[in-house]
Amino acid sequence: MTLLDVLLGAVREAPGQVVVHVRGDGGELTVTLRELLDDALRVAGGLRGAGIAPGTCVPLLADRSEDFQPMFWGALAAGLVPVPLAPDGRRALPVWEHLGRPPLVVDAASASVVAELPGDVRALDVDALRRGPVLEEPAVAGPDEVAFLQFSSGSTGVPKGVEVTHRAVLANLEQIGAASGLGSGDVVVSWMPYFHDMGLIGTHLAPLAARAKQVKIGPLTFAKRPRVWFEVADRHRATVLSAANFALALAVRRVPEEVVGRLDLSSVRLMLVGAEPIAPAVWREFARRMRPAGLDPAAAQPVYGLAEATLAVTFPPPGEVAEPLVLDRAALGRGRAVDTVAGAGAVELMDVGLPVAGCAVRIVDDGGVELGDRRVGHILVRGPQLARGYHGLPGASAEVFSDGWLRTGDLGFLREGRLCVTGRHKDVLFLNGRTFHAPDLEAVAAATPGLPPGAPAVVGSTDPVTGGERVVVVVP
Repeated sequence: MTLLDVLLGAVREAPGQVVVHVRGDGGELTVTLRELLDDALRVAGGLRGAGIAPGTCVPLLADRSEDFQPMFWGALAAGLVPVPLAPDGRRALPVWEHLGRPPLVVDAASASVVAELPGDVRALDVDALRRGPVLEEPAVAGPDEVAFLQFSSGSTGVPKGVEVTHRAVLANLEQIGAASGLGSGDVVVSWMPYFHDMGLIGTHLAPLAARAKQVKIGPLTFAKRPRVWFEVADRHRATVLSAANFALALAVRRVPEEVVGRLDLSSVRLMLVGAEPIAPAVWREFARRMRPAGLDPAAAQPVYGLAEATLAVTFPPPGEVAEPLVLDRAALGRGRAVDTVAGAGAVELMDVGLPVAGCAVRIVDDGGVELGDRRVGHILVRGPQLARGYHGLPGASAEVFSDGWLRTGDLGFLREGRLCVTGRHKDVLFLNGRTFHAPDLEAVAAATPGLPPGAPAVVGSTDPVTGGERVVVVVP
């Protein structure tokens, strides 16, 4: 079985199930799964006719979700490796060059990006591909072949494209389905972009595998008018939402309370929050702000995952009301998670739950020795959802994927089997013999009276005069 079989199976079992694409002007385009498959096979026929060799990594640049989906499935059906990218020349260029300047597939709204790429660029317009002959026999792939490449958004230096195999993505879809309880009666409303793993896997592939209804809002539409997300969720009686921390903060700042008071979000049973560190202060304020709309306090759940593990690693048990852990800041700086009461010497972190089925998480020190409960160290992950490695980077792959374990680059601790992430290993600052986590310092800075709204950034720096370490806080 391969990833393409997810779409084929969904069409066999629920051909009339729909994906609703919400446009920037508020209009909606409804596409059945049968229509999506037909469209994808036309695109696949066009790709086959264009003579692109099987196995070629093909970047996909699409502004509109109704174009991206047939691009993605069409590339799979044609035996190619789709590479979802943000339709932004500065971000697409290093990836395109890393892949050896292959042909790109673009939609009309993203065609201008091609002009930002140097040299001879072969760009295939999705509308032109749709006019090609329908592909009668989709390509056959093996379970351990690469299904798609997932590049981190905003890569710096050499881009790292995660090779997600068919076996890995199918395993993670099964894990997500079991942890979330996704089913055919669910309605998933999302604005998250498909070039992000949580957007592609969490809000398109997982609902498709569950035969759930999907409602897709453009990321820019959400960024310009966050209230649209909630209004669409109300209109379509959403049961599942997903978001990152910044989206919760944006909603708190820009969705007026009188608008929230007119909403009915009582149908939402699950709201998955991940993709970046979760600020407990934002979490609480979002819950308070959405209470008049009837959002179930147990719906919002912090989750953890990363592209190297396809997507999902941990989920909280269903029905819990997520509450921040209150820990002693000094003890945490010494590598121990000690409960305390809220106050000046405390830091709050979110518990992100238990490993999904078949997945294991362990915490190790710098030497690779496993640590005990409530000891802070490097987070390692093992499970059937692990990716194969980084495309074209054997050295980096060997460093991160070792002996069946994935070195996530994150720090955290286990508490009775439950994971709490304290930050990125690269975001740790060492000052006066103590360890500080940048997200914690950023939360303290954000709470400082008089600072403008927005997220401050904390970085370490060496004092050019004394040579000592110092903290630099950058405010918006």
